[in-house]
Amino acid sequence: MTRFVGKMFPKQSPLKLLYEHAIVTHNAAQFIIPALNSYFDNQSIDQMCTQVDILEDKADELKVMIRESYSKLKFVYFDRVDILTILHEEDAVIDAVDDFLKSLTLNKLEKPLTKDLKDLLFELAQNSFDSVHMMTMAVEDLLTLVESSFSPSIASEEDKLTAKVETDESRTDRVSLQLGKKIYSMKNSMHPVDLYFLEKLAGLLTRIADHAENVAERIRMITHT
Repeated sequence: MTRFVGKMFPKQSPLKLLYEHAIVTHNAAQFIIPALNSYFDNQSIDQMCTQVDILEDKADELKVMIRESYSKLKFVYFDRVDILTILHEEDAVIDAVDDFLKSLTLNKLEKPLTKDLKDLLFELAQNSFDSVHMMTMAVEDLLTLVESSFSPSIASEEDKLTAKVETDESRTDRVSLQLGKKIYSMKNSMHPVDLYFLEKLAGLLTRIADHAENVAERIRMITHT
């Protein structure tokens, strides 16, 4: 009987673990802007990279726990594929954050960026962090929705958050395009390596936002089916 109950109700809820994974990812994303500031101030970000590595290890541990916990459940609110897809997207976020910080250690720009280019880069960085923040809120709302037995008021809040995510996704795409155009407009005045470096940073920031937004959109899909 004890073994049966253990299979029906594992000690650790996969949704709570998923939310914990989102929080760890959010904590890693909090280094995006400080690391970018340190880079332009010619300060080391090695310690930040180490802290993100530690958080990434924690996220990997949680990933294993979520898979193991979900495999024990005999009754589930959502399809296992949906939850694992959300987990995969969350994991892609923290991987991209780690890649972004490590990329900052690879190159020093030959000459300072123009103010408008630098402002766009920081705006994209802020958008990326905002997307991760909303991703974490979306996972929390999913957990709350289940714990409230799918309360209509909670579902309504989830809808509002999804609408906000869609708005921010458009903003991220707009800033990313502006930044890309600005970078390539300087192809005759910027070192080719620096051009590639900035394009890579912009791509990683966009990737962070895209994966975070995918989480919120997936949650919207599975709560409205």
